[in-house]
Amino acid sequence: MSIVLLLVTALSVTSRIDSVVVYPHQVLVVRTASVTVSGSGELVFPGLPGALDDNSVRIKAPGIRVGEVQVRRGYLAEPTPEVKRLLARVQELEDQSKGLEDEGAVLKAKEEFLNSVKLGAPEIISKDLQQGKVATESWRGALAFVGDELMKVKARQMKLGREREEMQKQVQAARQEYNDAKAAIENRKDVSFNYSADAGTYEVQISYAVANAASWSSYYELRANPGEGKVGVSYFAKLAQRTGEDWQNVRVVLSTTTPVLGNTAPQPYPWYLSLFQAERASRKMVMPAPGAAGVVVVEGGFDAEYGSAMESQPVETGISLQYVIPGRVSLKSGEQPKKLGLKQMALPAEFEYYTLPRSGQQAYLTGNLVNSSDFVFLAGNGNTYVGDEYTGSTWLPNVAPQESTLLSFGIDERVKVKRELVKSFKSKGGLLSKTEKQSFVYRTTVENYTQKPVLIKVVEQVPVSQQGEIKVTVTKVEPKFLEEDKDKGTYTWKPTVETRGKFTIDFEFTVEYPAGRQVQGLF
Repeated sequence: MSIVLLLVTALSVTSRIDSVVVYPHQVLVVRTASVTVSGSGELVFPGLPGALDDNSVRIKAPGIRVGEVQVRRGYLAEPTPEVKRLLARVQELEDQSKGLEDEGAVLKAKEEFLNSVKLGAPEIISKDLQQGKVATESWRGALAFVGDELMKVKARQMKLGREREEMQKQVQAARQEYNDAKAAIENRKDVSFNYSADAGTYEVQISYAVANAASWSSYYELRANPGEGKVGVSYFAKLAQRTGEDWQNVRVVLSTTTPVLGNTAPQPYPWYLSLFQAERASRKMVMPAPGAAGVVVVEGGFDAEYGSAMESQPVETGISLQYVIPGRVSLKSGEQPKKLGLKQMALPAEFEYYTLPRSGQQAYLTGNLVNSSDFVFLAGNGNTYVGDEYTGSTWLPNVAPQESTLLSFGIDERVKVKRELVKSFKSKGGLLSKTEKQSFVYRTTVENYTQKPVLIKVVEQVPVSQQGEIKVTVTKVEPKFLEEDKDKGTYTWKPTVETRGKFTIDFEFTVEYPAGRQVQGLF
């Protein structure tokens, strides 16, 4: 009886990242390779990220019969450039730390020498003076020099101690970053599978997910053009990745869905009520703060550095949106986030000014933007401009097609707002009353120094009492207001102020309260 041993030949495959789908908290990586095989054997994709999810690995190989797929731990014999850079940084800081230690040793030796001179000086001085070898002034100068040098040594030692402490912190931080990067980048996995196929060349695709290794967020540049009743919207995505793999000329798809979290609909449970217990009041729920990564934002329109000038089109996938970035993108692992252009458009907006004089005597240009596009604007940070002039930063909420949102484009110094206390006085509530009254007379003036008439929303406030002992009475409001909110104590006007024109509001109120008491919040 003869025994035939079948040896399975393992073929290492060289693959490249062809595309990535970036979700809010993970990334799906798709690699492709061209392999020439015949018969049976094993294909191995080496050096994949150690953080990839084993259960997410998928193989597509048309024409090849794929057998068992295995994921094994591997390693990189040669450190990556990123790990080398971090190691060099650690070594540089360690050299600086060693230099500070050496300086400390020199200072200690100098201090010991100066102290020995100081201790032995009296005896030497006495002998030299008796023998007339040296003048008193010379020794006095020498001792002063020794004292000054000791003071300098002490001062430098104190400063050096602080520098060494700070340097140790930097060294520890650099070592930690190096160790983390080494673990994340150099800990690798190999994916292998058995195959059988007729002789030929085949295209093989392997995909896998890596959690918390890539992310994207919306970013906007919003340019107001009040003369045309438009807001120019430049819609960007800021893309970052730390997968341990550099992306070189890859197709990028940005998705709004979260594949892992919230994939199961909630079930109802009993909604119980109970009496509040005082001892539970001290318990606090600590919510994690949202993370913030340092982001370098480069201003300007779309250009080659941040992606193609071609625009992405949103693709609805049932419960989410996907943005397919035109062209291909290159982004190294750990590189600063890259700004990719999604869309540029001019949308209609109704502009007006807004001022709350009690809070601040400025007029803000606002625009009620209508999303007349097919895009869903996802919540994100942005910068605002009036023309080409930068006016500040803002936050844009989710805005669906045909939905509107109010944007602030900053303070316009050409619209002047002045609020002044014209008069205030105290009086008693009555002959037999145990109360006091304090009366206030205010005047608010809005002046338009722009070249066109402006519509401005003016909101004035009077105080609101939260205690029965305090009574607020409004005695005059002129001119007639458009809206009143008694809960907030606000009055609203919306006048159109002509060029070089003026709008004035006069209002008076009294506050009555128990005599001899003080009222907080009047001013």
